[in-house]
Amino acid sequence: MNYLALIGGVVGLVAFLLLIINLLRSNIEQSFAAFLLWALLDTIATVTTIIEGGNYWLALSNAIGSFLITVILISKRQVLWTWVESMTTVLVIICLLVWYTLGERAGIIASSLANLIAGIPQMVDTYKKPSGTPSLPYAVFFVGNVISLMAGKAWTIEERFYQGTSIILTVIILAFSLKKQSS
Repeated sequence: MNYLALIGGVVGLVAFLLLIINLLRSNIEQSFAAFLLWALLDTIATVTTIIEGGNYWLALSNAIGSFLITVILISKRQVLWTWVESMTTVLVIICLLVWYTLGERAGIIASSLANLIAGIPQMVDTYKKPSGTPSLPYAVFFVGNVISLMAGKAWTIEERFYQGTSIILTVIILAFSLKKQSS
């Protein structure tokens, strides 16, 4: 067993726990549909990576964390649907089609890139209103992503692509959320 990959996944779950605590303590508006769809993209990345025998713990922890946040948002009656959810739905469908027609490696690439693209609205929101995004969970996400990237056995799609795209997303959101402290 790759224990470093497992540690990266556990650190990812800790970051989600921090996000969940923040969500339960605040009135920040989030969309259940966005988290549900991100959970589906992470699930696609997890399943395709497992089939390919790759480094899946980070994707699995992100899928679990996103599903948990979805349930919490539904229980808080934060059920919204905007263009972001519509865009993410299209990305999920594209990922499923890519996976079905081109195979698991293509599914890993498609779901990883779709997650990154689906995160653009969150990046923009964090840039515009840094105080709306807690920095600590994203710092922890960054650490988990780096650990998971380091856990890869080789520089292959199955071992490091999802982790690399997750680092890009996390670094941008973290940098924008820290902007509030420097302003």
